[in-house]
Amino acid sequence: VFYKNVQYINQVNSENRSYTLAVNQFAHLTKEEFKELYLNLKFDENAPRNFQQPRAGLEVPTDIDWRTKGAVTEVKNQQQCGSCYSFSATGSLEGLNFIKNGNLKSFSEQQIVDCSSSYGNYGCNGGLMDNCFKYVAAKGIEEESTYPYQAVVGSCRYDSSKSVFKNSGFNDVAVDDNDALQAAVAQQPTSVAIEADEIMFYSGGIFDSSCGDRLDHGVLAVGYGTS
Repeated sequence: VFYKNVQYINQVNSENRSYTLAVNQFAHLTKEEFKELYLNLKFDENAPRNFQQPRAGLEVPTDIDWRTKGAVTEVKNQQQCGSCYSFSATGSLEGLNFIKNGNLKSFSEQQIVDCSSSYGNYGCNGGLMDNCFKYVAAKGIEEESTYPYQAVVGSCRYDSSKSVFKNSGFNDVAVDDNDALQAAVAQQPTSVAIEADEIMFYSGGIFDSSCGDRLDHGVLAVGYGTS
């Protein structure tokens, strides 16, 4: 498997595309193994959505990068636990807290993994960002420092006295509506779903190959622009 993956990486890189691939920590896995271990987004296309049009008068800049504004924590590692949904959700909530309160806090993915099953999530076996937002709106969330990440499901140890943030709700962006997504990201870092098996070996550059539409991974959109 490793040999075949290296052959594929070398082949793509020899074609002078706008992006490059590289051997990484997933290079010994088949695409199916990669998806089973890491890509466990439980996206239900038929679930009700809370769509909302961008507010009137919203100014949408031509580009934005929330990392340079201080609204995004360092990249985190979900390890071998299908908890991508929790990392995507905490990223949005961290950005929202920064915008509302002026300080950047790292929120606890482990709390969501351990405690949000009654809201439709499945610990290390996947979940959905909407379910996380419902949970945090009801319960609040602790910081990473008081409820650190373990990469396994444990018993819920949430302490409401240590809660530092609670969202009041959330909105969904309409599928394939680039304008609505741009408007959302203009307002804050935004949770999005992608098909990540296509970028298993991504290393750098602008990925312009097939992105796919079988949504299997929750990530965070931290900006946009042109190049």
